[in-house]
Amino acid sequence: MKRTITIAAVALLAGILLTGCCQKCRKSREAATRPIQGTVWHLVEFDGKPVDAPDKYELSFLADGRVAGIGECNRFFGPYQVVNANGGIKIGPVASTMMACLDPNIETEFFRMFENVHLYQLDEKNLYLFVDNKIKAVFEPTDKPVDEE
Repeated sequence: MKRTITIAAVALLAGILLTGCCQKCRKSREAATRPIQGTVWHLVEFDGKPVDAPDKYELSFLADGRVAGIGECNRFFGPYQVVNANGGIKIGPVASTMMACLDPNIETEFFRMFENVHLYQLDEKNLYLFVDNKIKAVFEPTDKPVDEE
């Protein structure tokens, strides 16, 4: 009788653990397959370091295959193409306005990054852009509407 109760308890515990795992896996798969379009993303981490003013760096993937956004002083734009269902992406070439920035910042490096990005990933909240199989930039979604023009 004790053995039957022990087996039943182990089976119940295994079922609970598997259900939790499956829900996490399902959420992760859903996040990875949701579109990157339709969201204005703020840069929160660049090259492994937190960004001091994340609201100054924005990125949007537009439905017509364009990427657009702003850096600390300038706007940028260019084409992008999702190349496979595993997150492969090609961005650029990216062009930008040429206003002078008075304070030192990461804008130039941020704009140059796009042409080297080869992969993106989404989790339940963030967008990750990869260069050389390493996370180069981390973005959080905003509530701002995407300007499709």
